[in-house]
Amino acid sequence: MNKCKAFAPVLPLCRFWLMPVAAIGAMLLAGCEVGPNFHTPKQNVPLRFSPTATRPSASGYGSAGAGSRQSKPGLKQKPNPVISLVIPARPAHLAKWWRNFHDPILNHLVILAVRQNLTLAQAREQIIQAREIRNQTAANLGPFVSAVGSYSHSRGSKNLSPNGTSRGPSEGTNYQAGLDGTWELDFFGQIRRGVQAANANLRAAVDSRRVILITLLSEVATDYITLRGVQSQIQITQSNLQTQTNTVSLLKEQVGGGIATELSVAQAEAQAATTASELPVLETQEKQLGYALAVLLSVPPGSLDKLLASPEPIPPVPPSVPIGLPGELLLRRPDIRVALEQYAATVANVGVAEGNLYPKFTISANLGYSAATAEQWFNTASIAYGIGPGVSWSILNWGQVRANINQQKAIAFQALYNYRQTVLQALADVDSALVAYTREQAHYQALARAVNRNQKAVRISLQLYRNGLTDFLNVLTAQQSLFTSEAALIQSQLTISTDLVSLYQALGGGWQMKAKGSAGKGKM
Repeated sequence: MNKCKAFAPVLPLCRFWLMPVAAIGAMLLAGCEVGPNFHTPKQNVPLRFSPTATRPSASGYGSAGAGSRQSKPGLKQKPNPVISLVIPARPAHLAKWWRNFHDPILNHLVILAVRQNLTLAQAREQIIQAREIRNQTAANLGPFVSAVGSYSHSRGSKNLSPNGTSRGPSEGTNYQAGLDGTWELDFFGQIRRGVQAANANLRAAVDSRRVILITLLSEVATDYITLRGVQSQIQITQSNLQTQTNTVSLLKEQVGGGIATELSVAQAEAQAATTASELPVLETQEKQLGYALAVLLSVPPGSLDKLLASPEPIPPVPPSVPIGLPGELLLRRPDIRVALEQYAATVANVGVAEGNLYPKFTISANLGYSAATAEQWFNTASIAYGIGPGVSWSILNWGQVRANINQQKAIAFQALYNYRQTVLQALADVDSALVAYTREQAHYQALARAVNRNQKAVRISLQLYRNGLTDFLNVLTAQQSLFTSEAALIQSQLTISTDLVSLYQALGGGWQMKAKGSAGKGKM
């Protein structure tokens, strides 16, 4: 017998009881929802960022120091233009802010990090997990149907009977197959509140990945820029060491002619040795930064050595930076969005808890075949079915339910306060980054003037020494001051570039990008 054709007589009966049940369920689903409804909380934000934070420096950054860097052999730094902070009429576009540094290697590293970073891959799997939790919760809105089938053969005892009399053994066979279904009608919206909470948690998982992405991009850019700054420091140190080594050689020749003294030679050698001692420290930092970038890109340490071996200038900052308005942070910063979605989930959970105060209505049904012989199993006469509503209501544990409701309300208030705190922290992050970025420019200008004056002091002290008008100690002092100011100038330029990265991070840029490729797609 064809088993599929055997079920054909049952289909009209299925429609008979499923259609009214579906109609009742649809009416109930359109009913009330227990618990409070979520509304985006009002948050007061200033119309503009702090005026003291957005005030740019008085003169152009980099103009005074560009010539001094080019006068030295080795790595030449690109001069930075005058910096201005722009508040555009439209929302600031910061999706690919790292491209503003115009560094192809940095662009390449960013793309690789987005494709390969393992922490980002974990966050992607957490999104999948949250989506399946949402799907699992939403499935509770519909009926659950189980296919059942059984075969049993039984035989009673010869010595026992219900009334204690002796009788022969009872023996029989039972064949059963069919469907069992149950449906909890979400009359008070408890399940729908659970779905709302799961949806909010899913959105929070998506934005949590964006938080990780922004942090990843900032770390890649900061480590790369810092590595270029260390390479510039190495170039300066090597250049000054070469100059000091030449000075030692010259002084040794002059000692033989009675022009210089052994003291001058010893002082020059001490200065050269001090300068040389800084190279191993800088080279260690260079390697460690390369290893840190390798970890961010999820490749073995040392894999980027060839790519990063050639020294390059510190990526210069762009001439203007669009900072937008404070209100844009509420939409752009993913950590604010995470806090908002977490608050929405906790509000929905209050409704889930309140649903336990009300009765639960269910509809149970079964449909199938039951027969004593295999030949009769799927006959029309073997059809058996049943349907009926049910209700359950826990009325003696209201104290526990009320306590859980109050607990969920307290959690919701915590999430609300966390959201407001996150907004305030975001505003402070931007203002702090703006202050650091703008004021470091003034610091750079002062250092650039110091480099210019120290270069002049070195020239004058050498000229006076050659003419016998000053002691060689003054020459060493001038050279050391020049070396210190040059190193500080490079550090200031590095700080400006990394401060700009921090500003982009505080503004919430970067997560809007879409990079090709992905990680973490392997099968379990």
